Amino acid sequence: MKLGNSMRRGRAMWRGLLRRPTQIATIVGLAVIPAACGHCAEKVIPDAAREHTTFCAQYLREGKLVEAEARCKLAIEYAGVAYAEPYNLLGMIEVARGRTEKAVEYYKQAIAYRNDFAEAHSNLGAIFLDQREYEMAEDQFREAIEIDPGFLNARLNLGVCLIYLKRDAEARDQYLRCVELDPTLCDCRMGMGILALNKHDYEEARTHFKKLTEICPQDPNGFYNLGFAYFSLGRCGDAVDAFMQALSLKADYIEARQNLVTAYDCLGKQDGAVLQYTEKIRANPGDPEPHFTLGTVYEDRQQYDRALNEYLNTIKLDPKFLLAYYRAAKIHDRNAQTNETVAACEKFVDMLRDDRYEQQKSWCVKRVKELKFK
Repeated sequence: MKLGNSMRRGRAMWRGLLRRPTQIATIVGLAVIPAACGHCAEKVIPDAAREHTTFCAQYLREGKLVEAEARCKLAIEYAGVAYAEPYNLLGMIEVARGRTEKAVEYYKQAIAYRNDFAEAHSNLGAIFLDQREYEMAEDQFREAIEIDPGFLNARLNLGVCLIYLKRDAEARDQYLRCVELDPTLCDCRMGMGILALNKHDYEEARTHFKKLTEICPQDPNGFYNLGFAYFSLGRCGDAVDAFMQALSLKADYIEARQNLVTAYDCLGKQDGAVLQYTEKIRANPGDPEPHFTLGTVYEDRQQYDRALNEYLNTIKLDPKFLLAYYRAAKIHDRNAQTNETVAACEKFVDMLRDDRYEQQKSWCVKRVKELKFK
C-alpha cells in the first residue's frame, strides 16, 4: 500500500533525543558528585573544602546558582591544592546561566587537575555537541567512556554525536551496550529506534519504540515515534492510537496532531466503514460529533482502546458532551480503571438534566457506590 507523503518523518526521527545533550550531562554530573569526591585524596583535600563542594552541588540541584557558585569558590579557597570537583560544578553553573564559554574554561580546568574525571569530559563533550563540533565532542565522550565504561550518559551522547556524523553502525554499537547496561533506560531505546528509522527498517523501529512506551509510558515522544513507525508499516489504525496517546500526554503536541490527521486519512482509505467520519474530522477537526460517532463504531467492534480515545477526544472538544462521559466510564470500568470510572460517572451524573438517560444514571450511581465501597 502506498502511503501519503505528508507524515512528518524528520520530526519523528529526532524528536525526544537529540535536543538534550547538555541537560542530560548536567544531571548525570550532579548525580555522581559524591562518588567523584570519594576518590579525592583525603589527606590532601580538607574536610571544609569537601563540605563546601557538597553544598555547591546541592544548591545547583535546587537552582540556587549564586549560592552554589559561592560555595564552590569557598571550596577552592579551602582546598589550597588542585581540586577538580568544584571546577566541574562551576562549569555546570555557567551552563545553567547560558554562558558556555566560561563553562568550557571551568571544565578544562577540572580536567587539568584530574585527567581521569569522566564527568568533566562528558560535560565538556555535551557543550561541543550543542555547538555542532562533533569531532571534538566525540573525543570527550570517548575519554569519559574509557575512564568509566559504565558511564551511560557519555554513551548516549556519543551515540547522538555519531548519528550526526553519519556513522550509524558505530552509534548502534553504543546503544546496544547501553541497552545491555540498563534495559530500562528510555533513551537507549529511543536511539535504537532512530537508527532503525534511518535505515528504513520500520519493523525494528516499531519494536524499539513499543518497548520505550512500555518502560516510559509518560513520554509522549515515544508514542509519537511509535505512531510514525506504524504508519510506515501501513498500520494506520495503530498509528492513530499512538498519536492519540501522544496527544493525551501532551495536548499541545502540534506535530502529533498534524500526523494524526494524516493517519486518519490513511485509516479511512483502509476501512470504508470509518471513512465518512474521518473525512468529517479532517474537514472540521474541532467538531466533537464525528469523534463520538466513530467511538461508537469502534465500541461496536469491541476495539475498546480506540473507542475510548475517541470519547476522550470528544470531551476535550466539548466538555459538555454528556454521553461521551458515560461511554468513557463504561470502558474505563471494563479496563478496571477505578479512579477514571468514578470521575467520568460523577461528571455524567452531575451534568445530567435529561430523563431519557435514567438507565445510564442508575448504572453510574450504583457503580460509583460499589467502587468507593471497595
